[in-house]
Amino acid sequence: MNAYQFLARLPSNGFVASLVTLVVSSWFLVAAGAILADPASPYTQRPGPAFREVITVVAKAEAAPQVTRARETITVVARRGDPKRGVSL
Repeated sequence: MNAYQFLARLPSNGFVASLVTLVVSSWFLVAAGAILADPASPYTQRPGPAFREVITVVAKAEAAPQVTRARETITVVARRGDPKRGVSL
């Protein structure tokens, strides 16, 4: 049989997963800090208005024209006391 053994032990899957998670988390932490520390760019800022002009509007109301009233009549026609339907007034 072969008596050779590896001297360097390979890390377990849990250790590799923890190391990758730690590296990625630290990368996002550094990126968030850089975003928050970055000063505002003058190219993305909108300039404010230099002055505000006040405009006053005066409206004059005119009388509405007179409209003649229309007269409408509604006539309802129906049967009274139909014994087949059970209706009696």
